[in-house]
Amino acid sequence: MPSPQPSGTPGTVILESPAPLAIPAVHHDGWASDFPWLVQGTTTRGGDPDPFDLRLFGPAPSGEVLSRWETLAGALDMQGVVHARQVHGPRVHLHGDPHDGVRLASPADGHATRARGLLLTVGTADCVPVFLVEPAVRWVAMVHAGWRGVAAGILEAAVDLFVRRVGVSPEGLHLHLGPAICGACYEVGPEVHGALGLPVPGGPTPVDLRGVLARRAVGAGVRGARITRSGQCTKCGPAPFFSHRGGDAGRQVGFIGVRERAGDLP
Repeated sequence: MPSPQPSGTPGTVILESPAPLAIPAVHHDGWASDFPWLVQGTTTRGGDPDPFDLRLFGPAPSGEVLSRWETLAGALDMQGVVHARQVHGPRVHLHGDPHDGVRLASPADGHATRARGLLLTVGTADCVPVFLVEPAVRWVAMVHAGWRGVAAGILEAAVDLFVRRVGVSPEGLHLHLGPAICGACYEVGPEVHGALGLPVPGGPTPVDLRGVLARRAVGAGVRGARITRSGQCTKCGPAPFFSHRGGDAGRQVGFIGVRERAGDLP
């Protein structure tokens, strides 16, 4: 079910729909319509007995997982894919020209590029995949946001990269907070509330991490009217996502990129 939202939470709640791809994935319908040059979405677990698990650093045989990553790149018609071991910190990589195949960058929780044909990815299984687009200059970014990364300022680091390195205003950014664990399911200790700058409760209490991120995005200069939040929960919702708190070892992937032939599109 959609997560409960405190009053004043910026943005609009949406439900992603199945993407028209040869892989199990959902995407942002509004972005697909408004930005035809954009590749964006979140994979889902697919069907049993062979789920579409993309966890690179888990127990599954590496050959099987890499084969799925190659399937992902092929289904999206992207030349190269970039991923990194995620460490719940504020580091965001800026990537240049695309490469062939899947490449692992040094540990980080965010990626940004304007290169055509390069797919940026993060793995999630309850944490929030954050998608950022600057359509005027066709720059994109992909961020993995768990509570530690949020507290460390990963979102603000991504917005700051657009400002400092790209030279655009945060008001021009469009931001989507993808499928993640909802506020009703995400019960955490007082120390997490404190780290996120929230009032500290007397015991374990739920946190709506997407709501926290939406408010922090506005604080970083993103316009509330350009923020959307997924209404899908990875743990209690009907959509087939992996959930760490639900006992899954697998991971789905949030992905974004600029199509290789984007110059032919409006």
